[in-house]
Amino acid sequence: MKDFKSVVFSGGGSRCMWQVGFWQSVSPELKLKPEIVAGVSAGAAMAGMIMAGTAETGLTLIKEATAANKKNFYISNFLKKEPVFPHYEIYRNTVLKTMDAGALKRFKKGPEIRVLFANPPAYLGALSGTFVGLMSYVIEKHTMHPVHPKMASKLGYKPTVVKLNECSSAEDIADVIMCSSCTPPFLPIMRYNGKISLDGGIIDNVPVSAIGEDEKKGKMLVLMSRIHRADRIPQTSNRLYLQPSSTPEISKWDYTNPAGLQAAYDLGRKDGDNFVKQYRRGDFKK
Repeated sequence: MKDFKSVVFSGGGSRCMWQVGFWQSVSPELKLKPEIVAGVSAGAAMAGMIMAGTAETGLTLIKEATAANKKNFYISNFLKKEPVFPHYEIYRNTVLKTMDAGALKRFKKGPEIRVLFANPPAYLGALSGTFVGLMSYVIEKHTMHPVHPKMASKLGYKPTVVKLNECSSAEDIADVIMCSSCTPPFLPIMRYNGKISLDGGIIDNVPVSAIGEDEKKGKMLVLMSRIHRADRIPQTSNRLYLQPSSTPEISKWDYTNPAGLQAAYDLGRKDGDNFVKQYRRGDFKK
């Protein structure tokens, strides 16, 4: 189906497994073939696995890893000089294991996959840039509840967009996704081409901005990971924003809950099945 020229995957950590379930239900039924895909943070990881054809493998791997992980915070590791948070290793290893040679070949043949991350302004250092950026996002999120945050951009944070299709190895892909997901202290401060790179959600957690002028090519399908009030969602003729029918039963950085991951995926499958019925009825025609 050529109705949607572009698809956007929002950030949202473990809740983004909803996007995978939704896509797995909708894509084969409606034969979705976007030309451009944009993702940020965990949404970028989901987009990458989906377009690589390894989404089901990714779900299995992350469930196995989180089943084996007992805590999200290992305070005793302070004394051992080992990671206090297990997220980086689990996250990166999952991405690496889903990006085999076949996945890389499919990337070259598939849609352009754009990944967004944020760079702090020059007047801030590594620690201050991280702190100010994350705090601006949290404050705006809990006070204004925007779909597309603006505060960090006003403070001077700049976007970087990298195309996964141009990565030459699984390690390169993992580096890009980790940069887009960089949310200390869960993940360490990351650098890309020498620049400090933070979670792109600081600039746009629903990264339609990464589509840019290419939005003019046709309709955009926007997959969110949490529920927004209807009056907060932009109303445009070119975009179709979709969100879970209920809050996924897992928090963003919970890496101890394989059942929650499966529940988020299953909710996506159910919502996807309902969407297909509604779309075929013409409920979304304007």
